[in-house]
Amino acid sequence: MATIKCIIQSKNDNANIYLRLSIDRNNVFKRKTNYIINPKDWNDTKGQPFLRDEALKKLKTDLDNLCTKIEENYNNSISQGIEINGIWLQEQIDEILNKKEKTDRDRLTNYFQYYIDCLPNKVISKGKRGVSHATEKKYKTILNKIKAFEKYKKKEYYIKDVDMQFRNDLIKYFNEVEKLAANSTGRYIKFVKTVCNQAHLDGIEVNKQLSQIKGYTEKVDKIFLSFDELAKIEEAAFTRGALENAKDWLIIGCYIGQRVSDLLILTKQNINIRNGLELIELTQQKTGKKVAIPIHPKVKEILNKRNSEFPTALSAQKFNDHLKDIAKLAGITQKVQGGLMDKETKRKIYGTFEKWKLVSSHICRRSFASNFYGEIPTALLINITAHSTEKQFLDYIGKTPTDYAIQLADYWSKEAIKAKKKPVLRVVKKAN
Repeated sequence: MATIKCIIQSKNDNANIYLRLSIDRNNVFKRKTNYIINPKDWNDTKGQPFLRDEALKKLKTDLDNLCTKIEENYNNSISQGIEINGIWLQEQIDEILNKKEKTDRDRLTNYFQYYIDCLPNKVISKGKRGVSHATEKKYKTILNKIKAFEKYKKKEYYIKDVDMQFRNDLIKYFNEVEKLAANSTGRYIKFVKTVCNQAHLDGIEVNKQLSQIKGYTEKVDKIFLSFDELAKIEEAAFTRGALENAKDWLIIGCYIGQRVSDLLILTKQNINIRNGLELIELTQQKTGKKVAIPIHPKVKEILNKRNSEFPTALSAQKFNDHLKDIAKLAGITQKVQGGLMDKETKRKIYGTFEKWKLVSSHICRRSFASNFYGEIPTALLINITAHSTEKQFLDYIGKTPTDYAIQLADYWSKEAIKAKKKPVLRVVKKAN
């Protein structure tokens, strides 16, 4: 086990105090601490100053704090496989003793709030100013969770404290205390790093380990309704008008691929004719992006039976409740893997459930993306779903390398058929 002790090696009046780190016989490192002392005031046996006056008492406190911090950093570095040597020890001493004074703005929660306050003026893609309400809400949620983490740990954290140990402690807290889903935890870690990177740009000192901190995502099953399942729902008749109304919203949602926040507020005014083509036009609340979607025959059928009007508006919560009833009554009961929200704990429980239990409003957008992937060019789908990149879109629908291989094989097969049908010109010699 490593031991840390302060020593002096001189009898001069102003003797340097060294910090000695002993790992084993072959690994003993000594470096100056930048503190000096008169050897007459030094207790060699205890490796500390005699406590004869306030100045010597303060020196002892400073040395104790230094040794404690070095021990913490040593344990963190060992857990990460970092090589421990004299250079490492000197870097630790320099960093601890020469770090700049912390200010209120350096506090993690204070800077987090400052970051949130600046979001309305943040310039994002294509020169657009400000972020969506949903994005701002996410940062506020994470800030509240960090405040709860500090209360749990009984400690205030500064931007510079965000190191690998902080990351690991925060993940443990999210998993064991908050009981968050793995992907929520991984996403929150990414947000914390984003805020710390901005603090660095603003001149606030960050930890050297910040670049090593990574968020993560874990593969989960993507729940969507296939065309066959949508057909079963279409054919089902419900005695309750509320379910028939919600069913029509569901079918429309699965053929226009919009978030529930944009779907349930559509009215007749969103339908326009451009160049003879009937379109649903809207501005997405989350992204601010303008989207135009050709009206699919399934959607047109619903509008026709409702005198060109959309179904009656309802809340997202009511829509979610009705969707489960609709899917259950339509026989969407096969067992699948997924996460089911526990109403008491407000946390998801992962396991195998009948599919209708996992149906929620988000299934509209994912069903559109999943069902039409491979049928419609991906670029066109992304334009409608408003994902930032193709990778983000493919992750969203959960496509695997096997899916890509099947799609490519299908493409090659179609190309081969086209090649066979291609007319071949032959030179015909005129008979004499």
